[in-house]
Amino acid sequence: MNKKYLQQWLIFKGGAIILIAASLCYIYGVNDLMETFNTKSLFILSDIIEYSGKVIICASGIPLFIWVLFFALKMLFKKGIEPFKKYTAIGYIWMVISVLSLILGFIISFIIPFILMASSYTSCNIGKYSNYYVITPGLCKTIDPDEWKKR
Repeated sequence: MNKKYLQQWLIFKGGAIILIAASLCYIYGVNDLMETFNTKSLFILSDIIEYSGKVIICASGIPLFIWVLFFALKMLFKKGIEPFKKYTAIGYIWMVISVLSLILGFIISFIIPFILMASSYTSCNIGKYSNYYVITPGLCKTIDPDEWKKR
């Protein structure tokens, strides 16, 4: 092994390890650290809805990061540093699905506020309550974010 090949090999394998770590951190962060529980209130449609477009965009990015994780694992365990000569069908299909999921998440996160504006819900535009939509404005005063998170 010459010095240049060894440097390229270390960069290739190091890049794969960094991609694996970044993918796992993103997936863990979205699943466990973000407050994704509030999106279920969109489906329940009770008197109070909590909606954040950022949560929907982040959740729709999970399939893309799963694809990146498996791509990086494939890079890590590949012999040599040559580019892949052929791609697997399942990898290609998953890549297309994950990109479509991310695009759909962006579109949905911009459409839902217009749907909420056209519905009977009104926004609580008061500081930390700006993500809440209620049927009657008087309900904004009854919202306790800490109690809401326990649901």
